[in-house]
Amino acid sequence: MTTPDRQQPANLKELFSFRLNVLAHLSSKIAALVNEHEFGLDSREWRIIGLLGAFSPFSLQTLAREVNVDKSQASRIVSGLIERGLLQRSADANDGRGVQLSLTPQGKTLYRKVFPKAVKRNDALLSVLSDEDRECLERVLTLLTERALELVADTRQKARK
Repeated sequence: MTTPDRQQPANLKELFSFRLNVLAHLSSKIAALVNEHEFGLDSREWRIIGLLGAFSPFSLQTLAREVNVDKSQASRIVSGLIERGLLQRSADANDGRGVQLSLTPQGKTLYRKVFPKAVKRNDALLSVLSDEDRECLERVLTLLTERALELVADTRQKARK
């Protein structure tokens, strides 16, 4: 749905999805520069450690979906983090063949060092917004995420027909 008086994007760079992707990329780039220099973590490694630090344990498949990488990429990243002593595998109590991933004590220590810096970067990025703008942004992000999930489901359903 478009509003008649609203200017339509004239090119790719004016599309909301493109601009959001640029912002996400820049935010990830800032994190990667800091995390690689200070902690030896690339952006995907940090996302895995960050998720497991807050929501552990995860199966490999769930972790891959949450981090937005394919399962084979996630497997390689996880293997590297296990070799570095940051992650551990354990049997899934609900699925005899399944494996759950969580942080080791060393991984938890690293998470506790990296996460506060992520919060500071987040605050620095959002510092240009007023409290009201931040609240509005949170509401808008929630609405857009919900709508995107609906559109994905609709698109999948149409593709099956």
